[in-house]
Amino acid sequence: MRLLGLQSRQSAAYKGVMALVLKNHAHDFISGEEMDFSTFSNEKIGIHHIFPKDYCIKEGYDKRKWNSVVNKTPISASSNREIGGYAPSVYLGRLEKKGSVTPADLDEYVESHWIDHDLLRPDDFHDFIIDRAKKLLRAIEAATGRTISGKDSDEVQQAFGAALN
Repeated sequence: MRLLGLQSRQSAAYKGVMALVLKNHAHDFISGEEMDFSTFSNEKIGIHHIFPKDYCIKEGYDKRKWNSVVNKTPISASSNREIGGYAPSVYLGRLEKKGSVTPADLDEYVESHWIDHDLLRPDDFHDFIIDRAKKLLRAIEAATGRTISGKDSDEVQQAFGAALN
């Protein structure tokens, strides 16, 4: 449940999750360059929505989900401009054209952020949220060496629509 509560970039836990994404050798969506802590400030990397805010509002998705750390990742300013408020099925094509990147390469870049491209390309928001939450929880467990409890609680299943085991 804590993942859904991480909405503010000022939270230490929020920053920790983004640090784990960078530590996973996340690549920029357009350039394919690996992002790390040194390039984060030099290359104008920001934390942005994967399913854009405007798209999520238009679709009527739960703000607690779309504005949480689960739906955010570090990306460059140029990638974010191409994403705009478009659905992933639209912006992925825009990113391929802008960066002259193949769909297979872009899928790899997306996967480096613990994002399943097979859920992103058809705009499958609900399964994306569940899948990404599971991946983030596994990364947190690996980093801390501790098992997170409650991933199958009634509260989690109600909030996410599934257990997060």
